[in-house]
Amino acid sequence: SYTIDISGDICKNCPDMPHKLIYAPENPETVPYNVFGAIDDLSNPEDKNEALEQLAFLLMPEAPNMNDNARFFLVNGRKILTASLIAFYGVGMDFIEIAEKMVGNSWQELFKAIDQTENREAIMYINGFEGASEQNNAGCKQSCDDALKLFATNGKIKRSIRRPATGEKSVEPKRIEKNNIFVVVGEDKLALYAPLMNILTSQIMQYIGTRQVKQNSPTILLFLDEYGSLKLDAELVLDGVRRFRKRKCRIMALMQNTVDMNILYGDDTTRAILSNFRFKVLLGGLGEPESQKYFAELIGYKETTKHSTSSNSNQTTHTESEAKEWVIEPADLDRQGKDTAILIASNEPNGYIKLKKNYYFKK
Repeated sequence: SYTIDISGDICKNCPDMPHKLIYAPENPETVPYNVFGAIDDLSNPEDKNEALEQLAFLLMPEAPNMNDNARFFLVNGRKILTASLIAFYGVGMDFIEIAEKMVGNSWQELFKAIDQTENREAIMYINGFEGASEQNNAGCKQSCDDALKLFATNGKIKRSIRRPATGEKSVEPKRIEKNNIFVVVGEDKLALYAPLMNILTSQIMQYIGTRQVKQNSPTILLFLDEYGSLKLDAELVLDGVRRFRKRKCRIMALMQNTVDMNILYGDDTTRAILSNFRFKVLLGGLGEPESQKYFAELIGYKETTKHSTSSNSNQTTHTESEAKEWVIEPADLDRQGKDTAILIASNEPNGYIKLKKNYYFKK
């Protein structure tokens, strides 16, 4: 399993779980996270460069509805990041060292350092900047700095991300095969640590997407609390919810309401992602009309008979008509009570079922 554990509550309540790996960047004694773990395992230099470019895409994803100006600086900033990762990885630097070198130097100094590595593949990514506007080059470099700032300047993050010493355990994608990985982050640090949780979760999902499944391969659970804070790439998530069943992996995403996903991905992509979740569980407190209507529509309508009576001086007429009504009114989804959960599933006879919450702390 891989669990985003806000404030460490889940981990604390799994005291007997075997093979636990806990990555808690705020804890000085934490198991380290090795960003380059999966890349170090590759033997082919071309595969390594390709993986480093994929890492650049994870660090600098394209946001939906991005205007042309912002996209220009993002795309070209990603080229600078890719060049730096390939060049400095090739001379043995670790991820935090690369982030510090990039943020700590101007674009001119950085390009000079890349040239000095004589790494042809890396240099090709920055050749196009020669003769370009210095202002544009600086803007592209700034987009890199924004993506790497947390990793280059936050002392807790810098201490917790590194290649492990000989014999030391570390958190990296392949560990998911034999371990239960917890990422423990304080609720007050969700926004600050979002880039970290994004890159770690994305690397785990990339690994699962290419996982070689055998008959004895364990089933993996991805438990993604505060999903909206992770800012995962839309294509990566869509691929996961569509194909991970074949990789023996289940995804559980927890969020306050669907608006969090709409902000990240837009309405169409959000609906595509949600439609691929086999089960939806409503715990109450949606607090948002669009989310209420979406789930009410999933539960559906019921046929009802309406009766009406009209009269005049000569006669009284009774009529019946067929009509549709919500099975559960949208607003009522926010009034189900704190002890009730609603499970929406197509294999239920009515399409849904009301359940009583079973609190783990109530004996």
